[in-house]
Amino acid sequence: MFPIERLNKIKELLFKKKRVDVYELSELFSVTEVTIRRDLDKLEQMGVLLKTYGGAVLNENLLQAQPATNASETDDKIAEEKRMIGKIAAQMVEDGEAIYLSPGTTCLEIARNLKDKRLTVVTNDLYIALMLNESIGIKVVVTGGDLRPSSSMLTGGFTMQTLTGIFINKAFISVKGVHFDSGYTVGSYEEVMVLQEVMKISSDIVIAADYTKFGAIGFAKLGDLSLASKVITNKQIPSEYKKHFFEQAVKLYTTFELE
Repeated sequence: MFPIERLNKIKELLFKKKRVDVYELSELFSVTEVTIRRDLDKLEQMGVLLKTYGGAVLNENLLQAQPATNASETDDKIAEEKRMIGKIAAQMVEDGEAIYLSPGTTCLEIARNLKDKRLTVVTNDLYIALMLNESIGIKVVVTGGDLRPSSSMLTGGFTMQTLTGIFINKAFISVKGVHFDSGYTVGSYEEVMVLQEVMKISSDIVIAADYTKFGAIGFAKLGDLSLASKVITNKQIPSEYKKHFFEQAVKLYTTFELE
């Protein structure tokens, strides 16, 4: 079996079982566990899964955000754009800072690029917490809360309580939509409540959104486009949004510089 065929088979198993085990995959495909771990590394880079101890779990957040048709091609393209956003965001973080990472695959990519830094990361996303678990220089603070169905997001009263009495240097927030009329929107009102509390305790608010979010509208409004002082996105965003941010003195960081 060619490597690409094995990767596709692993993806099929993930879609069915939601998780895979390194040892079981090694036995199934008659290859070493080292080879399987390399396969999982590649799939994690594509945004398909999140590695765990001894295996991996399906990244359901990404799947929910993508259309069913032509999924493989779209997944690869969007995942690459998110990776580039993650690199830019990580360059904005300095050692010794306390930052917040909101739930979602975009902030997961930011976490992936923070592993060599020394800082405190506050998050209500279990995937992000697991991503940073083995980073020696990073103190991870996971909020309590209710785990939302089919997600890695914690919300509710316990989440709000955890955020009381702490202070954040930078809050990186991913959104479902960026729209002139609707502003920044996310997937639920419960998420808005948490993010509003985060913004109260943060010195700097940074929106991280790939180009597909511009012109889109999520379920719940987080705030107007004046909410954040910085926006990280891709070079493909519509020119009218570039013009708007320039006129409003909002710093716009795009992936153009990385290409």
